[in-house]
Amino acid sequence: MSAQDSGFRRPPQQQRSQVRIEQILQAAAEVFWEKGYDVATTHDIAERAQTAVGTLYRFFPNKLAIFHLLEKRHKEYLDATMPQIMNSEFFQLPLVVILRKMVNTYAEYFENLGPRIVYIQYYLTPNIFLYFDESFDQSMINGFSKLLRLRNPTLTLEKCDLLAQVFLRTYQALLLVALRSDDARRSQLHLEIQKVLTNYLEPYVGDEVCAELPGSLLASQTAIQEQVEALTQQHPLNPRQQAAIAHVLNHDSLSIQTFEAIFPKPSRRTLQRDLKQLVTMRVFKSEGNTNQLIYRIATEG
Repeated sequence: MSAQDSGFRRPPQQQRSQVRIEQILQAAAEVFWEKGYDVATTHDIAERAQTAVGTLYRFFPNKLAIFHLLEKRHKEYLDATMPQIMNSEFFQLPLVVILRKMVNTYAEYFENLGPRIVYIQYYLTPNIFLYFDESFDQSMINGFSKLLRLRNPTLTLEKCDLLAQVFLRTYQALLLVALRSDDARRSQLHLEIQKVLTNYLEPYVGDEVCAELPGSLLASQTAIQEQVEALTQQHPLNPRQQAAIAHVLNHDSLSIQTFEAIFPKPSRRTLQRDLKQLVTMRVFKSEGNTNQLIYRIATEG
């Protein structure tokens, strides 16, 4: 990683330099919190870190570079912790346990000023961010949608996407309010967030709903997953193609319009190429005209 990529003017070579960088980061978080990012200056940060501004400039060219390092560390934390919550095994636990774990994990984490500043600043000046944009939120929505459907296979893909979007946006908005509140109020809000999220999801993926799913339906979903995994072993399939196969196995057919609804980010040309490859592999067969093609499982694959 280059000095520019890391946010440093000069990467730390000695432990003493690393200690000084940590002091600067902590001081920056405190100054950003007290004065606001826009008003804060590198002189303010150097003074809070009890270091010369020239020393600060040895490592960071400006306050934005300091912020980007805080942002990078926040992204690394999310990349490490999200798989611990956003996985199929954890999502089989009681709903209240899942949401309590999620809310409490990040409530504790955001007690640190650095990530709290990064989170709040995203809603004030998102244009300064390097590591976060709308695609990051969309990836979380897509992942959560899949977990919702795993928990209740009777839900359509479209419904799961809608639930996941409302869930994430509600959580983000309420978390923002909590993080901008004082300590006592913040603790109260975290408890209320758990209640709001639980009440929202319970009618769709609550424990009673999951317990009532017919055993034959659950067995069917398991069989579909096994078929997808078997095809993946036979062919080098990307995640979009795996999802396309699962959809056809579950709904009998797939159109390009439905595929676009499932994966809104890639271009239509990319999605068409995915489907054409599945036809070439004889996993799918296509029926209809060019823009009205319907894809089904091939009788021979």
